[in-house]
Amino acid sequence: MSINKMNITYELNPPKFLHDRYCFDYSKLNNEIQVLENRVLLLNDIVDKIHLTDSVLGIPRLSSINIAKIIEGKLKQILISCSIRTRDRNTISLYQMIADSIIAKIDSLLLIWGDKPKMGTEIAGVKPTDLLKDLNQMNFNRYIKFNLSIPSKITGINKILEKKIDAGPNAFVTQSIESISDFGNIVDIVRPYKIKVIACIMLPSEKNKKSADMIGLSWNEYEKDPVDFILQIGKMAEEIILSSPNDFSYGIEILNGLKKYR
Repeated sequence: MSINKMNITYELNPPKFLHDRYCFDYSKLNNEIQVLENRVLLLNDIVDKIHLTDSVLGIPRLSSINIAKIIEGKLKQILISCSIRTRDRNTISLYQMIADSIIAKIDSLLLIWGDKPKMGTEIAGVKPTDLLKDLNQMNFNRYIKFNLSIPSKITGINKILEKKIDAGPNAFVTQSIESISDFGNIVDIVRPYKIKVIACIMLPSEKNKKSADMIGLSWNEYEKDPVDFILQIGKMAEEIILSSPNDFSYGIEILNGLKKYR
């Protein structure tokens, strides 16, 4: 299979900005931004897109939109997509972020509810499906793509999935896939609604094991040959997002392993 027919996205986490009992350290933040910029340079020739997350696990990080603006000048022909948490923000702040994303020429936004914040008082937030309906009605979708999340395993259309379909996303982004057949089922179920499906795959590195265990992810089907697993999923997916949250070097190794299929 040619990798040219498969869009590869690599996921990056923006830097944390609170350290040591939630103290802000500007020098440390600048160093972490530099690390991120160096990683972007390494990804330039081996991915089609970079996806920036938004405060994973409810831990405060720099805004995905702000980081997109910082790294944009270091990219060649690579697109940028971002996650936006909706549980921490009111409607006005979300509209501001969407407008900022369009001005920053971000390709797509993944609207997610997000994990419970680790600090501060929770607000009511806006459900991603409700937000997406409003955004589509206000024509934001003419200028940027909006995606919604979907479980890694589904057996049919339930009320939650039906509501997400009705909201009219450009694509569904799966949680971390562990089985080719599971992903095939998702594609078969969603296909009649003409919504694209983007597969998220966490790379099976020992350094990523804690992250996998936290979400109950099994690598049994692809731990021995992740490249082949990615290629098989790529035959069905509109796009593949590769995640290696604690092992960037292994991510580069896998991406280089995929290059020979170009």
